Amino acid sequence: MHPLGNPAESGQPELHVQHIACANNAAFVLRFIIQRLDGDRVISQAPTGRGFAAGQTRSVDLSALRFHGQTLDVGDRVRIRARAMGGTRRDGPSVAYAPNGHTATFSVRGTTLSFTINRI
Repeated sequence: MHPLGNPAESGQPELHVQHIACANNAAFVLRFIIQRLDGDRVISQAPTGRGFAAGQTRSVDLSALRFHGQTLDVGDRVRIRARAMGGTRRDGPSVAYAPNGHTATFSVRGTTLSFTINRI
């Protein structure tokens, strides 16, 4: 079981961002999607594009994504779900959406069968 990554449960302040960046610091080609959450439950997801190689970073503007045809509302929780091409999938910590221009950057490290996703 993965930690929830919910700031409200850990006593951390809520992080609101408009952009999510994912840095591939791993030993594989990486793909990721954005998942919209209701508590800990995934209610929809949106693709972010093709896979990208180690040493590269990809960014997505959350305000441009559509989840079942709808945009995000301020405060909606999202997370990345990363997939190692030829390997496993992992969920990153969640953040809240706000059209404020701020970016949350996540680093993916490891190998196809064992990797981590951490906010930097």
